[in-house]
Amino acid sequence: MLNQLESLTQRVGGSNELVDQWLQARKQLLVAYCTLVGIKPNKEKRTPLNEKALENFCQNLVDYLSDGHFHIYGKIIKQVEGSASPKMALTTKFYPKLQANTETIMAFHDRYTEVEIDQDVCLEFHQALSDIGEALASRFALEDQLIQLAAETWQQAQPGAANSGTLENPA
Repeated sequence: MLNQLESLTQRVGGSNELVDQWLQARKQLLVAYCTLVGIKPNKEKRTPLNEKALENFCQNLVDYLSDGHFHIYGKIIKQVEGSASPKMALTTKFYPKLQANTETIMAFHDRYTEVEIDQDVCLEFHQALSDIGEALASRFALEDQLIQLAAETWQQAQPGAANSGTLENPA
């Protein structure tokens, strides 16, 4: 997921300040996830569960989801479709899927933020970590589609942007 994020950042980074902030928040979330599951970059060894890492991941998770739903999605959609769009087609295409994904992710958050991870819960928790990784991957794929569509729209709106190879922030 970090490699996909890096690739997306290289493609659309700098095209829009909001998207840049969004991608940075995603990176922080992924780093927190990797820390939680005990994955260290360029290492094969896993580390034991760190309660502080779980707390940090859950906080990053809530922040990321909240930013998306209450700040970023609406602004991106308005920039792409314009505020006068009667149907907001992107909203009907992306938002229900993102909402369902959010519910899945928040079920993880609600289940594991208040419980001690002991031997009785350990196997269930490791499965939940795997499931949350898959849910995040699905979410990022949806968000990437939205970002790519926005970047293409901004590129079309900027005369000469296609020739320069960079995307400009819409006026």
